[in-house]
Amino acid sequence: MIVAENVHVRFRTRLFKRNVHALQGMNLEVRDGDFFALVGQNGAGKSTAMYCFLGLLRPSSGEVKVLGRTPELGSSLYAGIAYLPEEPHYHLYLTVQEATRYYTSLYGRRVPEKQINDALDRLGLMRFKDLPLSKCSKGMKQKVGIAQCLIREPRLLFLDEPTRGLDPLAVRDFREALREIHKRGATIVMNSHVLSEIEMLANRVAIIERGKVVAQDELRNLMTLDTERYHVVFESGGDAPAFITSVERTGNQVSGFVVKDKLHEFMEFVRSNGVQLQECSLSKMTLEESFFKIVKGGEASQADAN
Repeated sequence: MIVAENVHVRFRTRLFKRNVHALQGMNLEVRDGDFFALVGQNGAGKSTAMYCFLGLLRPSSGEVKVLGRTPELGSSLYAGIAYLPEEPHYHLYLTVQEATRYYTSLYGRRVPEKQINDALDRLGLMRFKDLPLSKCSKGMKQKVGIAQCLIREPRLLFLDEPTRGLDPLAVRDFREALREIHKRGATIVMNSHVLSEIEMLANRVAIIERGKVVAQDELRNLMTLDTERYHVVFESGGDAPAFITSVERTGNQVSGFVVKDKLHEFMEFVRSNGVQLQECSLSKMTLEESFFKIVKGGEASQADAN
C-alpha cells in the first residue's frame, strides 16, 4: 500500500536560515488493510513523512510509493485517497450540510441527498446541518471531514492529529466513525500523540525518532510482557507491604505491582496472613511504556556512540 525506502528530506528554514534534515533514511511499509499509526516526539518527522506520502513534499533522496506509484500532485492516484489535516480549512460561510455536499462533489460523483444526511446523522451532525461552519467547534469541523470519508469510502485515508483538542464525547464519536471506515476496507494512516487512542484503534505502529523509524511492528508485539514485575490483586483489610508499588484500593480489594525479586516475599505475605489472592500475572507494557523504553534506549545508544 505504502513503501518508503531510505527516504531523506532536507530543507532550509527561512526564519533562522539553517539546514534541517527532517527525515534521515526512513524505511517504512504500510500494508493493505492496516490501521497504521505514526508515533514520535515533536519534530521527529511524522508530519514530514505524511507530506511525502501525500505528494506534498518531494524527498531529497530515496523513494516513496503509494498504491504502487510515485505520488504526484494532480495524479489520478488521489481518486482513492482522502486526507484530514489537524486543522481543516473550509469555506466558513457554508453550512454543515452544504459543505459536506460541496466537498464530496469535488471528486466528480453526484452523491444522493439521503447518503449525505445518513452520514451527518451517523456523526450526530444532522441537527446542526443548517449551522454555518463559522459557528462550528473544531470537533464539528473534524466530523464534517469524516462525513466526507464515510460517503466517499476512500481506499486510503491519512489523518494528522485527528483528535487533538476534541472533547471526550467528540473523541468517542470520531473513534467509532474511524472504526467503521476501516471495517469497510479502508487502509488508515494516522499521526497522533494520543497513545491511548492508538492502542484502541491501530493494528500496526511505527515509532519515528530523529527522522528514522526505530521500531515498526504489530501493536500487540510492541505491547510486550514486562518480565521484571507482576500485577497482583488481593483482598486485605490491612496495609499492603511497602514493596508493592502503585497501590490502588477499592474497599478491601488491593491492586499493585511487585518486582520479580520480591515475588517470593509477596507469596509468603499471602500465605502467612491468609490473604485471598485474586490475580498474579506478568505485567503488560502499555504502548506509552514501550514508546519511552524504545526512544530512551535509542537516546542512550546515541550518547554512547558520541
